[in-house]
Amino acid sequence: MTHSQNPGNSSIKVANAERVYSLDALRAVMMLLGLVIHAAITYTKIDYGSAWTLKDPNNNRIFDVIIGFIHAFRMPVFFVASGYFGALLFYKKGPKAMLVNRIKRILLPFLVGVLTIYPLIIFSFVYSGAAFAGSASPAAAAWQLLLSGEWLQFSLAHLWFLYFLAMFSVLGWLIAMVFKKSSSFTIAFNQFFTKLFKHFWLRIIAMMALYFACLYWMGSSGIKTNNKWAVDPATFAIYFLFFGAGWMVFTTKTLPHLSKYPIWQLGMATVLFLIGNLSPWPEASWVLMAKQLFTAVYGTLFIYGFIALFNTRFSHYSRWLNYQMEAAYWVYLIHLPIVAFIPGLMAGVDLPPVVKFLITFSGTAIICMLSYKYLVRGSFIGMFLNGKVYKSKRPQDRIHDESQATLVSS
Repeated sequence: MTHSQNPGNSSIKVANAERVYSLDALRAVMMLLGLVIHAAITYTKIDYGSAWTLKDPNNNRIFDVIIGFIHAFRMPVFFVASGYFGALLFYKKGPKAMLVNRIKRILLPFLVGVLTIYPLIIFSFVYSGAAFAGSASPAAAAWQLLLSGEWLQFSLAHLWFLYFLAMFSVLGWLIAMVFKKSSSFTIAFNQFFTKLFKHFWLRIIAMMALYFACLYWMGSSGIKTNNKWAVDPATFAIYFLFFGAGWMVFTTKTLPHLSKYPIWQLGMATVLFLIGNLSPWPEASWVLMAKQLFTAVYGTLFIYGFIALFNTRFSHYSRWLNYQMEAAYWVYLIHLPIVAFIPGLMAGVDLPPVVKFLITFSGTAIICMLSYKYLVRGSFIGMFLNGKVYKSKRPQDRIHDESQATLVSS
């Protein structure tokens, strides 16, 4: 595909950069927000059924709002950033290298994660569930279920995003191979999307319309989570829409143009989210469509608002933030059994739900970060997940190394 040029005075490193810090940081933050969601969901008023079986009797509606708010943007933003980096690998490293990288960094960690982390998830959920039910020996109940082998269907759990990302990478690769050769059609196609992404309102309206169409197809006011092996077509389509948008942002070299009005977009998105989710709605046939429209509008504003925010505030190297980017993959992979186990330890303890949430979140974060620092960062696990082993270095050495780093691990 033909690539347009970057604006001359952009401070965002896009065309020739080996690291795109704004989107790398954005992707890591969205991944880490999963800890907040999973630490909070046990203390919600809403019953999530089989999707999350743990429910502490000490709960608070504020956690429903927090989860709904984060869910409104987290995975859409993540897949946009992932699509961008998928295209970066395809066009900078080559089609073959891109596939090899995706197999190493996505498919293999996904398979290993399902085989090794899922049993731990089962143990933690059964343990905490038994503890909430007043069992005298929740650990024995958890071990008994593990030994029974009833869990051997290996559900995707929180690793569903890797399942989707692997499929999106293959589909993106196939489409890009079709468009790889320059022709009058590919040139016109690229020019169309370049103009679209450069124009603020055009990209907003286009994303909003496609977002709404996918939600209408899905028959839901919000994006459903597909954590089963069977793929729901509407869920697949809406997340591929975000992935494809990120891919096209790279191929059109328009990332610097997505830096306008971050506060306005995020502020308006937040207001619309609160109106759409906290206001009373009448019982009428048109309500679902109205809610879908609200979701499409504030969801689109969240996507472009966060990209604009990170483009303008986090486009350069930060030692602290870079460490979080390096740790995010491991932390997200391993956090779920921990975040499900800790509430069981507090079962029967009369504490405010906010305190229990803070203990669950901080305890999970500390365990995950310490395990990353001492067990993963300089080990073969770090190499397996990120394609490199990070060593402790002087700040000036680290900055030099970062300026030379590649995105093979992204």
